[in-house]
Amino acid sequence: MGCGSSKVQRDNDTPNTNYDKPRTARHTATRPRSQRIGSQGRLATGTAAGNRVRPPPTHLKPYQSDYPRTHSRATRPRSQFQTESRAGQSRAGTSRRSPKARRKIPSSQPSTDDEIEEVINSFKLFIDGHSINFYRTQFDDSGASIPRYIARTIISNIIEKRLDETSVARNLSNALEKYAENPADGKRTNHLLVLCRMASEIRSMTDGHPESWVFNWGENADIVFPSVMRGKEEYMEADMGT
Repeated sequence: MGCGSSKVQRDNDTPNTNYDKPRTARHTATRPRSQRIGSQGRLATGTAAGNRVRPPPTHLKPYQSDYPRTHSRATRPRSQFQTESRAGQSRAGTSRRSPKARRKIPSSQPSTDDEIEEVINSFKLFIDGHSINFYRTQFDDSGASIPRYIARTIISNIIEKRLDETSVARNLSNALEKYAENPADGKRTNHLLVLCRMASEIRSMTDGHPESWVFNWGENADIVFPSVMRGKEEYMEADMGT
């Protein structure tokens, strides 16, 4: 009918059945997740995850520098931490113990002859100074020497009898009170106590010596300070006074 330009299916033509055939997929098959991850660690465009960033693929090798790597404190082995910790504690302990280790330990060696002689001479001089400074006379009512009386009383009671220092000093102070320059002066009794303590030191030194030490007054009444025997020999001569 007039529309010759139109294509009309003829009865003898083979019917078009292309619509019955399955269409070829426009997209390739879904790739595994690992293949869809780009080199920058991002998901391919159009995924459900949007713009979330994924961790880099595990199959990629990390960048390696030409410089040698050093272990940081966080990556060092536990055994290395323990070794360094013990070493630090050892150094700290040594530092704390150093003052204690340098402390001088008292010697257990016996006193030498010279050391004993020096203390005895000091003891004798202190007795002379005490007699001069605290008494108005050097002799008692009977004419006996006060320094001799002090020396003999202290040597007998402290060194030989080992009596109490304070008791000996107090009794000696009372016995000499009438001859004192100032009987009420408490320094006199305190100084006598110092003399008694010096005698105790002499006793300790001679006790630790391998030889015996003995104070010998002899028979002479003029002796102010006795001689000192070391063993069977006289080591220090007696003092006759002035």
